[in-house]
Amino acid sequence: MHTSCGELPNTTAGMETKPMRWLLAAAVLLCPAWLAAEQAPVQPPSPAPMPSPCIGLVLGGGGARGAAHIGVLQVLEREHIPICRITGTSMGSIVGGLYAAGYNSTELESVIGTLDWKDLFSDDPARAIMPMRRKDADYRYLLNFEVGYKDGHIVTPTGLIQGQKLILLLRRLLLSTWDVHDFDKLNIPFRAVATDIVVGKPVVFSQGDLPVAIRSSMSVPGAFAPTVVDDTLLVDGGLMDNVPIDVIRTMGAQRLIVVDVGSPLDKREALNNPVAILNQMVSALMIEKTERQIATLTPNDVLIRPALGDITAAEFNRSAEAIAIGRAAAEAALPQLRAMAVSPEVWARYAANHRQRNFDPQLIAFLNVDINHTKTGEFVARTMSKEIGKPFDPKVTEQQIGNVYGRGSYQQIDYRLQQRDGDRGLLIIPNDKPWGGIYGKLGFQLDDDFDGRSEYLLSGEVTATNLNRYGAEWRNTVWMGRITGLRTEFYQPFGKFAETYIQPFAFGRKENVPAYDLEGDQELAEYRVSRRIVGIETGWSPTSYWRISATVQRGRDSGYLRIGNPTDFPDQTQQFASIGARINWDTLDSAQFPTRGVRFDLSYDSYRTFLGGDLKGDVARFNADWVPDWGLSNGRYHLLLGLRLSSALDDTRALETEQFLGGFLNLSGYPERALHGDQAALLRTIVYRRTGKLDAIFSTPIYIGASLEAGNAWRVKSDVNLNSLIFAGSIFAGLQSPLGPVFLGYGYAKGGHSSIYLTFGSMLRPSL
Repeated sequence: MHTSCGELPNTTAGMETKPMRWLLAAAVLLCPAWLAAEQAPVQPPSPAPMPSPCIGLVLGGGGARGAAHIGVLQVLEREHIPICRITGTSMGSIVGGLYAAGYNSTELESVIGTLDWKDLFSDDPARAIMPMRRKDADYRYLLNFEVGYKDGHIVTPTGLIQGQKLILLLRRLLLSTWDVHDFDKLNIPFRAVATDIVVGKPVVFSQGDLPVAIRSSMSVPGAFAPTVVDDTLLVDGGLMDNVPIDVIRTMGAQRLIVVDVGSPLDKREALNNPVAILNQMVSALMIEKTERQIATLTPNDVLIRPALGDITAAEFNRSAEAIAIGRAAAEAALPQLRAMAVSPEVWARYAANHRQRNFDPQLIAFLNVDINHTKTGEFVARTMSKEIGKPFDPKVTEQQIGNVYGRGSYQQIDYRLQQRDGDRGLLIIPNDKPWGGIYGKLGFQLDDDFDGRSEYLLSGEVTATNLNRYGAEWRNTVWMGRITGLRTEFYQPFGKFAETYIQPFAFGRKENVPAYDLEGDQELAEYRVSRRIVGIETGWSPTSYWRISATVQRGRDSGYLRIGNPTDFPDQTQQFASIGARINWDTLDSAQFPTRGVRFDLSYDSYRTFLGGDLKGDVARFNADWVPDWGLSNGRYHLLLGLRLSSALDDTRALETEQFLGGFLNLSGYPERALHGDQAALLRTIVYRRTGKLDAIFSTPIYIGASLEAGNAWRVKSDVNLNSLIFAGSIFAGLQSPLGPVFLGYGYAKGGHSSIYLTFGSMLRPSL
């Protein structure tokens, strides 16, 4: 079932116009040089008769080791050995499918050399194009793993990677075959092998959607989520047929070239944990099936087994090595391979036919949305309708899809081109998270100054998504530890492109707040501060990187003395109501260890005596962080410049108007929140360097860095004086752990203040 923009309320006007195993595929996403839409290769002539005998090429699965297939193809092309049939499993299906569609080995090797491998292990689009609401979540210290609740059960994702970037990659690379549904009509007839995980049998794709077939073939269980095709749950074909020799024979190939890049079994000393044992068991079964297939080869067939050594299935950063090893392995088999070579004239006709088809990026005249697996078809249609009336551009379409996917409520959003009455259109295929629409995340923070003060904060967040066809969400957050409380908010987008929203909210929380002397040397008291607020926010975010919003809220602050002299530190309660305006800008590429971008937050709150409030005054705040993209030392060194300003313009003395300084990178050397006042300023410069291999796919990045800081907090404006600035600095080591950034640092501030810090959190130090 589809919904069309032309069928939706408020969207009809103008809507119709008429005039590896796993990640090699995902890698190619970032290489625009070989996009079918951009290359516009010459339209091939009618297929020339294939030389006889028909030579079949079998490309086995092996993850990153499968890059060796490209080296083998380079030798076959150099030696004028034409391929008339191709079968592939997993990584072999990726290389084989692209080759069958017209890519040559030179193009494939060039593609691999331009990859951002780390990015391809994340389904999320680049942070810069995520919606502002999703960026806000980065500052709440939540783990990047969620569980869902559905039909009375806790549900988890079926794979660490959902394959969002992979399917968009395949769409882009295979645009020239968008209307080819019979794989025998590709430049070279092709078959991809997957596994029906329900019944444990191989599934051979000979027709259908080529990107989906390839995606299904390399769905490594546990790593990539399975695909569903015709109600069949499919995973990596290597489980059943990792070197599909039997399949190529059924296609009519008479002589075979078989490339086996499977991983060998681990040595005994490596089998020291349950995961290693389980992996060894699966590998042993796969190898046994592969050997049975290879035993069917005849003396006229050629088996190539590249000596890939210690290159693992996940080491895509070593693809260049694998290509060279594959090339060497094919050259070692030249005495057999050269018997399959053809004359220069025959090869010239073959090579002329082996090219990608022309692709005409026509105007997008219509847009449909498949609503079979989503509750937000109208929201997706309205958001994506910007494409209508414009020439199709895969990069623009992917960016628009990324904006929608970045909301965080979809497992995958795919697209397909359609033809209708001579017009070109888009079919958008969103799939809501099967572990939704109610899902949760956990977060953790820890601060310890090794001087008797330690704090922790546990947080949990539960979000109900896609509550209506416009994409409404209801989010609830709970805190325990340094802060105890609950926040609830209902987010409702609206507008033609869902760029406007309204959000009622309420929260109540309690936290311990220390009271130090003016110099921040000695803690004199400690309050238990209780805050309750209800309000409503409305905003407009026309792009993914900035937003303007307005808020009306009513609240109450109560401070109860826990430790200290009640004569000097009396309890206090304040009722307040405010109207606020805010502008946010955020293009940072990471909220943890950013390497480029800008983030700033400018707000103005006016407290007045309406709605029962008894506080009157205005507060302006400005926070900014800038990480210039200077490309220093090949991306190892980074510089963060930060500025924070806050002022109660009328010297209003209230809990709502106070700002706190102190703690790691916040006037390092002082305890957390040791300095406070209605006027505050902080300027800081942070330099940090990433250690280790930058191209490693699976790694735990470690950073070393240092900071210089200057600032202070003053009670009233008349106290503000540059001569009273406090200068501080720190040195630290930071670790990008599964729990988020972890820092161990030493800070020193003017006046002899020093402290050692162990802290979980971001260098940006956003406030909750």
